[in-house]
Amino acid sequence: MTGWIKLHRKILDNGVFADAELLKIYLWCILKANRKEAIKNVYNAKLKQGQFLTGRVSASEELYIKPSSVHNRLKRLQDMGYIKLKSTNKYTIITVVKFKQYQVGEEQPKINIELRQVKFTSDAGQYFEKYTNDMIKEFVQYWTEPNPSNTKMRFELQKTFDIGRRLANWYKNSNNFKSKEKSNILDTWQEARNIINNG
Repeated sequence: MTGWIKLHRKILDNGVFADAELLKIYLWCILKANRKEAIKNVYNAKLKQGQFLTGRVSASEELYIKPSSVHNRLKRLQDMGYIKLKSTNKYTIITVVKFKQYQVGEEQPKINIELRQVKFTSDAGQYFEKYTNDMIKEFVQYWTEPNPSNTKMRFELQKTFDIGRRLANWYKNSNNFKSKEKSNILDTWQEARNIINNG
């Protein structure tokens, strides 16, 4: 199993948090629940999103809690409306209530950072007629620099970002920089000439 879960703060106020074993078992249920429909299990039971299959003994072994306590806490979670239990003589299917709403509902599909970089480069490329290739390359290199965790690029960390406006500012700033640089070179040349002439 990989990934993360979401946990609502209301858990602090509804009694689950007050009982360490109850909280542990509830978190275990969320972590064990299927993120999508699945059939792969020893009993070939079809499980929906938010469900998983367990037994009293196997649950006890995973949780390091005696079987009777696991059973009692699961019943209590069911009474509180957090889970539903469906038992057979071989296994129990546990359904986490509102799993899709709380665990999957807000999740956005993540687009690979390399693909986002390609898109940014392509969007900036629409301005090749207005600006030089070198300037746009510098612009793209600067704004697509990734953060230390390699999850976002510099432009994605801005509150707002319009490529057209940013390019216009980049062009203006680069021209100002070149003017100052040229002025500094002229000043240095003039000083050198003065030293030679005044020797």
